Amino acid sequence: MTLYEPTDFVIGRSLLNLNYAYVSTTVIWVYDYIITFDDELAYLRKSTWGKVKILYLMCRYLPFVLLAADTYQVLQPALPLSQCQTYFQINSWLEGITLVAAEWMFILRTYAIWGRSKRILIILLGSFFAILIPVIYILTSFGNSVTISEPPIPNITSCYNVEESRIIVVAYVLLVIAEFEILSFTLYRSIKHYRSLTNDNHLLNILIQHNIFYFICGLFFSLLVILTIALLPSVYGDMASNLQVTVHSLLVTRMHLELWRSDRAQRFVLVDDNIALDTLDQVLRSRNQDWHRNILAT
Repeated sequence: MTLYEPTDFVIGRSLLNLNYAYVSTTVIWVYDYIITFDDELAYLRKSTWGKVKILYLMCRYLPFVLLAADTYQVLQPALPLSQCQTYFQINSWLEGITLVAAEWMFILRTYAIWGRSKRILIILLGSFFAILIPVIYILTSFGNSVTISEPPIPNITSCYNVEESRIIVVAYVLLVIAEFEILSFTLYRSIKHYRSLTNDNHLLNILIQHNIFYFICGLFFSLLVILTIALLPSVYGDMASNLQVTVHSLLVTRMHLELWRSDRAQRFVLVDDNIALDTLDQVLRSRNQDWHRNILAT
């Protein structure tokens, strides 16, 4: 009969909670995909190809790979440690790529809100790459620092994260800075927009509301991950970061579908499917023109 230490039961309980969290997150993601499948199918069939559509597909389908790998890892108790290490590294990069794609979509949205201002685009791109370069280094260092071990109590999961570098906190701090910057640009522009006498631009209103809601949620979950990594065992940090990526992806894809539906309802045809950038640009520059004269051919 195997005797376990009290700490073994604590670890086992934490790993069991982690299993529940991964499965629950996967169920939420699949459920959302099912209830939005009709809208997504229409969007994929009727929208033109462009950079935003590619970013949308990345945000929509990379989490499937991420969640499938996580669920398989926690529910398959016989994985070798070398394979577990590979899963952890792949998942870290998938999370990073998904978050970058989501942030990039909202950089384009902020660019649209500002009437496609080149000055704003240069500022946003400069900040984006200034943050992206250290984040790549951090992800590489973090992946090499993770120590994987078998659970003290068998048949709960195949392996778990025993120790990892706290350097990953820096990546989330940089993400908070980036999100706060874009949120500030959006809030400033929205104040000017709603103070104007002609603030009946439906697409622009949706775009502003989406940006504000998304980045408030993003800031909340980024701070949650930072606190979790700093104060709780490593396994809870993995769970929090996984939840953050899932929520970011759900928000960005749902908001994009809603904006696309609203645009089609007003019978606008967008060039390059660029989230109404050209349409919004026309309206921001001359709001007294008839919208239906600004229809752009694909």
